[in-house]
Amino acid sequence: MIGWLEYYSVIVLLIVDVTASDSLGGWGQWGPWSSCSVTCGFGSIKRNKQWEYPDGRTANYTLTKIVECFINTTCPTHGGWGMWTGWTRCPVMCGGANVTRTRLCNVPVPSNGGRFCNGSSTDSMICGNSTCPEIPPGFEMMSCFNASMFVCESGEHCVPKSMRCDIKLNCHDGTDEKDCIISLGMGINSSIQKSKFLAVIFTLLTIWEKLFVT
Repeated sequence: MIGWLEYYSVIVLLIVDVTASDSLGGWGQWGPWSSCSVTCGFGSIKRNKQWEYPDGRTANYTLTKIVECFINTTCPTHGGWGMWTGWTRCPVMCGGANVTRTRLCNVPVPSNGGRFCNGSSTDSMICGNSTCPEIPPGFEMMSCFNASMFVCESGEHCVPKSMRCDIKLNCHDGTDEKDCIISLGMGINSSIQKSKFLAVIFTLLTIWEKLFVT
């Protein structure tokens, strides 16, 4: 069956034949068929012949015949990356640490000898890189044995409980702001740890409430 590619080759023959008709000579023999252009599924094969002069020289005229070929082999499926997961939780409030996220090579999964995804399956970035407060000079842990004091996770510092979750780092390891939830009004709650600009939002909402609500 002649496909459109072979039909196109016939059109080329007509054009080249007119161009070369004033020259002595004629078309040579067809060369051998090329290998199929693919290793699986549908592709094409081609062969060429050239215009030849009586003295053996070839002109710069080439006729190419292209037909369809089919290799009855299952084609490989190359892998593709899926969506990134969310970032892991930042383990610190200050001092800097790494958070990571991952992705899987499963859209699609490589099969039949297909290539695995290029690139890395993990990504990381720095979080909590604010400067940690220093322990005040002369601080004594004895002052922490008081119900009104919050002991920092390190066990080396404490601050008044009134400073807990005040959107300001007071503990030398920042843990007085860890796991804090603030209300932004209108039924919206958010973790302080998620975003530094929440402090600005909280301040603006407080000012707005004082000016227009009370």
